[in-house]
Amino acid sequence: MLKIDVIGFADVLSRISMLTALQRGLALTLPLIMVGALALLFLHPPFPELKAVFADLFGPQFAPVLQILVSSTFGIAALLAMSGYAYVYTNLRNTRGKTPVANPVLSVMVVVTCFFVLVAPTDQPTLQAAISLSFGLPVALLVAIGATEVFLRLAKLQWLRIKSKSIGHEGMIGDVFTIMPAAGLTIIVFAVLKAVLLSLGSTDVVADLNGSFARALTSGEDTLGFGLTYIVVSQVFWLFGIHGPNVLQSVQDAQLAPASIANNIAVLEGQQPEFIFTSQFFDLLHMGGSGATIGLIVAMLLFSRSPSMRNFALLAGLPALCNVNEPLLYGLPIVLNPIFALPFLLVPIINTIVMYLAMSADFMPLTGHQVAWTTPAIINGYAVTGSINGALTQGLCLATSIAVYAPFVRLSERVAALKGQATMKDLVAFSEQGDSRAVGKRLLSRTGDPGRMALAIAGDLELAVRQRGQLYLDYQPQICQRSGQAFAAEALLRWDHPVYGRVPPPVVIQLAEELGIMPELGYLVLDLACAQRKDWQGSVADDFMIAVNVAPAQILSGTLDKNVFERLDAHYLPTHVLKLEITESTLLIPDDAALASLERLREHGVRIALDDFGMGHTSLRYLKALPLDEVKVDRSLTQFGQGEVSEHIISSILDLSRSLAFSTVLEGVETEDQLTRLLRLGCTHFQGYHFCRPQAPDKCLAYVQALADKAEQVA
Repeated sequence: MLKIDVIGFADVLSRISMLTALQRGLALTLPLIMVGALALLFLHPPFPELKAVFADLFGPQFAPVLQILVSSTFGIAALLAMSGYAYVYTNLRNTRGKTPVANPVLSVMVVVTCFFVLVAPTDQPTLQAAISLSFGLPVALLVAIGATEVFLRLAKLQWLRIKSKSIGHEGMIGDVFTIMPAAGLTIIVFAVLKAVLLSLGSTDVVADLNGSFARALTSGEDTLGFGLTYIVVSQVFWLFGIHGPNVLQSVQDAQLAPASIANNIAVLEGQQPEFIFTSQFFDLLHMGGSGATIGLIVAMLLFSRSPSMRNFALLAGLPALCNVNEPLLYGLPIVLNPIFALPFLLVPIINTIVMYLAMSADFMPLTGHQVAWTTPAIINGYAVTGSINGALTQGLCLATSIAVYAPFVRLSERVAALKGQATMKDLVAFSEQGDSRAVGKRLLSRTGDPGRMALAIAGDLELAVRQRGQLYLDYQPQICQRSGQAFAAEALLRWDHPVYGRVPPPVVIQLAEELGIMPELGYLVLDLACAQRKDWQGSVADDFMIAVNVAPAQILSGTLDKNVFERLDAHYLPTHVLKLEITESTLLIPDDAALASLERLREHGVRIALDDFGMGHTSLRYLKALPLDEVKVDRSLTQFGQGEVSEHIISSILDLSRSLAFSTVLEGVETEDQLTRLLRLGCTHFQGYHFCRPQAPDKCLAYVQALADKAEQVA
């Protein structure tokens, strides 16, 4: 029930454009965050001695360069996240609406302008804080949401649009002029908002907003209630991608830092520390960063079945060991992810309670030693408390966090699998459209999840074709009902993707055509099929054929015969054991060179078959134009009832084939009743699930041999 509810909730959230844009806008900052995280680790290593080592190795300029990297990544991440949101949200509105509303780049410009109008820094430090990930993100995201929404709503108002489609020779300039009033009004709206804030005495929006959150939590009480409230509020901020502890900096300055100092002084003076909730306390429970995500990383490594998730865990694990987990928060992501929201909140709450009880029961000493916040877990537990019990308590919390995160890792994979299956079905449906190869109907140019999956699969397909390891063939026998034996087996391409699982053949073929590697893929299939037929030599009849589908690109190349003969010779096979199947639904009438190539193949004994016959509008043209030996009637015609039109069409095809000396194979035979009807019409050669599903080579061979043995016994 939990799985179903979470899946449904995740699906609902994925349909909300604002939340999708927030998640993707934050994810776009991930490359910067990763660089900044690594720079931060070297700038503030967990052990002070490492600073001296780095200075000796890289010179005195090493630390300033690291500081520049941190400032250039974390320092401007809020500005970039805001820009990413505006761009993504505008694109989503443009694609989900009937007509595009505005250029996404212009939306970014308007939103950035509105942000600086609202922030209006009066000094450099304020500007730096306003655009940084640590302090400026709440205001940046609020401005991004508000300004983008206002701008796009105004841009849709026809009376605000200037009727100008082009200025000079540049059409885009005309588009800019069209929505210029909406852009100007949006900026004015935020200027008015700034004036209102100034009149109310707010001169620093970022500081005022962050301070308002923190003041409500600063109680001065060292109680479990305070600790739980602080940790929950901090985690909720993180769920929206906002650095919770920095937003609550006032709590740190007014309560947690003074408590830490008091405890440290007490230890130095040989006295007992008195405060439980200190800065070091929360550093202890946040093992691997906010949410104690080192437990999540371990759970991913131990329980994930996805190679990509395990690889990402390894990538995010290094900074997380030193309590920097922004790559995990934005990359997995945890931010705005309903699947990980519950454990992300629950684990810190459990850790807070466990450590509070351990300290209250005098099992674990209170924090009293100052150590770097980047100190790894367990080591941190010992160093801060000066006791092995501190490390043991952290170890218990780590084990608990792994146990809590583990089922959600598996749930995340199940949700991803369901989503992936739906996306793959979308790609299959698109690939099987009759006009999918027309201009503007390409998988690689699609948007959203289908487009991203197509791009990911396409890159792996090129590698798979070159390396040949992931691609293989199954075989489906073709049966002669008169003899009761199999006379051929069709080679069917299979690809088990390491992440997405079995990729349906229509998607593989469509992507190969768009990538321009269809000839390479086609000849790879031909080579594998010929190799398999060679392995079967002596185990099947001498005239048993392997049927291989041939792509239009191979036929139109004009060198199909040369390539086919090369592969037959390489495997020492006679020409009469190969049948080439041409798919009518994807074929154009070949030119003279291609026809000559097909004719040469046929003259030398290779059989030529027209596949999917009867589903296109040019079937009769192909019969006239192509040198054929066989037609395979499409499965759409073999599914019929008594007296239906398809029955008469099949009868006509059989009569036509006999007059032209073609053999006829009926595809898609799945039931005994269907077979009986087709036999009544005079059909004799079949292929379909009723006889045998596509199988691995050894199983297909066993089926073919079983039919041969049975026929021999009957004879």
